[in-house]
Amino acid sequence: MTVSSTRTVFFAFLLAILAAKESQAWVQQNVLSRNSFKIGPTRVSPVVLRSSVDSVSLTGFENHEEEGTKMAKSIAAWLDSEWMPQEVHVRMGESAKKSYIKCREAGDDDLMNIMSTVADDLTSKWFEEYDADAFVGAWDIANYVSDYLVQVSGQEGCECSNKVY
Repeated sequence: MTVSSTRTVFFAFLLAILAAKESQAWVQQNVLSRNSFKIGPTRVSPVVLRSSVDSVSLTGFENHEEEGTKMAKSIAAWLDSEWMPQEVHVRMGESAKKSYIKCREAGDDDLMNIMSTVADDLTSKWFEEYDADAFVGAWDIANYVSDYLVQVSGQEGCECSNKVY
């Protein structure tokens, strides 16, 4: 490499550093060691976005057995239409039904807690009962339960939700 090409590379590097300094996006704080130096100041954006999602409450649902049965059938219908009819879909729906009833009889009417319980209960016995035949995971079922309960509660869901059967 000649002296002039070395200078060209050096000046190109300096220009890149100066451009990065102006944009203040060149240095990541977690990459710096004690002995390294910062090329430019890093700053945290003063804009803080806040959002909140209202929790969905299921206080209006009183017949837990009936609603759980409808939900279990809906889960099986959804999975059968997505993949192919299988007996494991019925078993996963029944597990979700038991989780739903367990939560509701314990006085829990928060959708997120019910969804987590469904996923946890399915996960705890996944490899023994469902893994060999299922095309979806425990959290796929739990997310469907959430979509199902939002729809039947009359709450507004999102466009990315599963079609509820």
